Amino acid sequence: MRLSEFLIVHAEEILQEWDSFAATVPHAGKPLSQQALRDHAGEILRVIALDLQRPQDAAQQEAKSKGQAERGPAKTPAETHADFRMVSGFDIESMITEYRALRASVLKIWAQRCTAGPDEVEEMTRFNEAIDQAIAESVSRYTRQTKKSTDLFIGVLGHDIRNPLGTIVMSAQILARSTQTPQKVVQTIINSAVRINGLIEQVVDFTRAQASGAMAIHRVPGDLQEQLLKIVHETQARNPTRVVELRRTGDFLGSWDEGRMGQLLSNLLGNAIRYGDPARAVTVEMWSEAAEVAFSVHNFGPAIREGDLSRIFEPLSRGTGVETAEARLEPAGLGLGLYICREIVRAHAGSLTVQSSDESGTTFTVRLPRFAVGEAMVIAP
Repeated sequence: MRLSEFLIVHAEEILQEWDSFAATVPHAGKPLSQQALRDHAGEILRVIALDLQRPQDAAQQEAKSKGQAERGPAKTPAETHADFRMVSGFDIESMITEYRALRASVLKIWAQRCTAGPDEVEEMTRFNEAIDQAIAESVSRYTRQTKKSTDLFIGVLGHDIRNPLGTIVMSAQILARSTQTPQKVVQTIINSAVRINGLIEQVVDFTRAQASGAMAIHRVPGDLQEQLLKIVHETQARNPTRVVELRRTGDFLGSWDEGRMGQLLSNLLGNAIRYGDPARAVTVEMWSEAAEVAFSVHNFGPAIREGDLSRIFEPLSRGTGVETAEARLEPAGLGLGLYICREIVRAHAGSLTVQSSDESGTTFTVRLPRFAVGEAMVIAP
């Protein structure tokens, strides 16, 4: 019996194997009925059987083995299966495991009932290729749906948390103008709200970068020096007991996402102040070359341990070194700041490096091409 015919004749036996295995797959959702476990498995089998009956040339066979077969406009059963499994709480690894079990079940039952000849071996190969195509369709659909869920989460987070935080800050500012409210208390409320908002921004940036694989930026022509100077002044104002020095050499005209550049320097300065020696200055140095500009942030203080240097830009990672007494006054962050810095620099096709020693202190250095690849190297007046 040809495998294509076998899949149709023995569909119920194969699907019972599918049901039994699917019931053992751990997932985060509620226990599923037999109908829910099976969902579109029967349609997937039917599509594979029909595919085996169609003529196929070498190019089509190769494309299918890589999960790159041509698809029609309608959603395939494999894509629908991905939707149902995602809603039911299955992760992507569990869903792929189901396909592996389906493949094994079909080949085991077929081997028990049929003798493999040359035609059957060819059909077995095509069956494996069809399973690979179904896996590719399911994974692609699952990934797209996950990204949509992530984008929705970002929107909800931005709307439902930022708005009440804005109200808290505005109310605190009104209280600050009242002589009846202690200013220290009001400033504490404002600082805490600003800190929470900063953590939210980090989570949003991290989620977007993870979902799309790259930090979104919008380049505009401008002078990077002006943007970074604002951040230096703002940082100094927020930390009146610390000294922040700025040294500049060269010109800094180019094309950048100014908001992201400000975020980048703000994060690096925040780290330098947090971990640096409070008795010594934090230094921002800017210089330029023909095709690129660069700036560094330096602080004196305990060196970053060698083991931490290799992972310091990874998300959710914080160093194990000794914090300063000043740093211990503030709760630790999420471990996303330097990761976000790296992603901002990467999005601008630049580089971010760090050097650290007890003698010389710690220096983060950013190098950025003045323009994106293919962008006109001129600045509009």
